[in-house]
Amino acid sequence: MAKLNYAGEYSVSHLKLMSSSGNVVDLSRTYISLSLFEDIFSTSMTGIIVLTDANNILMNMPITGQDYLSLKIETPSLEQHAIDYTETVFSITKVDTKIDAKGAQVVQLHFCSPEMLRNQRTRVSRSYTSTISSIVYDILDNAKYISTSKELFIEPTKNIRKLVVPNSHPFDLIRRLMREAESNEYSSPHYLFYENTLGIHFRSVESLFRQATTGFYHAGDVGTIDKKTNVEQEFYRVINYNVNSNNDTVANIIGGMLASKIITHDIIGKSYSVNRHDYFQDFYKYKRVNFNNSGKDNPIYNEVSLDEFGNNLGNFDDSVLHVHPTATIDGNDAQHYFELKNGSKITKYTPNTLSKTYLKRKAKFMELNAGTSVTMQVNGNTTIACGDIVEFNMPVVGTEHTKDSSDIYYSGRYLISHLRHIFDAPSKKHQIAMTLVKDSISKELPQNRDGTEPKGDKGMLHTQFY
Repeated sequence: MAKLNYAGEYSVSHLKLMSSSGNVVDLSRTYISLSLFEDIFSTSMTGIIVLTDANNILMNMPITGQDYLSLKIETPSLEQHAIDYTETVFSITKVDTKIDAKGAQVVQLHFCSPEMLRNQRTRVSRSYTSTISSIVYDILDNAKYISTSKELFIEPTKNIRKLVVPNSHPFDLIRRLMREAESNEYSSPHYLFYENTLGIHFRSVESLFRQATTGFYHAGDVGTIDKKTNVEQEFYRVINYNVNSNNDTVANIIGGMLASKIITHDIIGKSYSVNRHDYFQDFYKYKRVNFNNSGKDNPIYNEVSLDEFGNNLGNFDDSVLHVHPTATIDGNDAQHYFELKNGSKITKYTPNTLSKTYLKRKAKFMELNAGTSVTMQVNGNTTIACGDIVEFNMPVVGTEHTKDSSDIYYSGRYLISHLRHIFDAPSKKHQIAMTLVKDSISKELPQNRDGTEPKGDKGMLHTQFY
């Protein structure tokens, strides 16, 4: 096991480009930088490698966009957690070149997971009778469709669905099923479908929140590296960070995070039902990011009254309205049924459940996409992946009015939503740029008893005539 000398140290044990002509070239000494991109809202991983080409490999291989990249990158002392794509490779999708003044050329190769290309080349046209999680597993594993050999993390879902799939791309079908999937263990409807360096995931946000914290970060001073303990501290230090967004109320109203309504029309039963989402009433229905820190999940807004009727931000469900059709017989799917000899009809399949899941999903992903987020850059290691939970102590900026050195509202556990591994050859440093998101704050907000809009002299009408 190699010794770790400084934070961000890495070694490339394998980096090869394989062309469709059968030629193979080792890039470990010619690459300038390598970036890997992960995103919990993206179905596949992508990346860019920049290299110097003094031997005209573009023409001699040649590189045509039908090529493959295999790599293995390790953090010393953490070799068992290497980023290893020697058995499952990346596909080259695009080639950019720039001629250097010295006669060489700089080549930039864009690559992605081969599953992304298989998705574009194939379509699913068949029927399924199973749970959504089983359907997703078949799509990813089936040799006719995605046929992946990567590790799959699929969280079991509720209910048996009977579906007829009409000529759909595999990932489009999975995204459609994801909207109505409910966790069998947690009853959570907030499913994600993404890939990171560990494998391909189809799982709920709640299952991510239930993970242990994998990293602790603080915006402290630069340490020294003459002792290993200080090297470890450098892994925890944030090189730079930026708070991106904080309570965009207009976006949260329009996006349905605070309040919304869905009207479901049953075309068989000739009836309708109404489901509502209220941010404050629904806040504790599902586990949130501070799940392992009991009692520290609080809404990012308070329930102060906005008008003389006592309404708060969660009461205006007419702000976002959805209409959804369904067809049921005794609460089951009316599209697929059995007709008995006496003429009666029975069905045993679950209808689409968008009326139960859609508002909650839309609100949750508004919280994650438009809520509190922090971008930061840290010294990298190969154990970190998007979907992990980390803890960030955000320092107090300006005058400290309390004894707290960290922000009492926004310090705490965060979910890594976006991540970029950056391997820089000249500096021999591995850094990670990542976006952290959270759906709660660590301390309850203070609340004014009368938070209605100030209107000056109430009851007085000021009119000016010209």
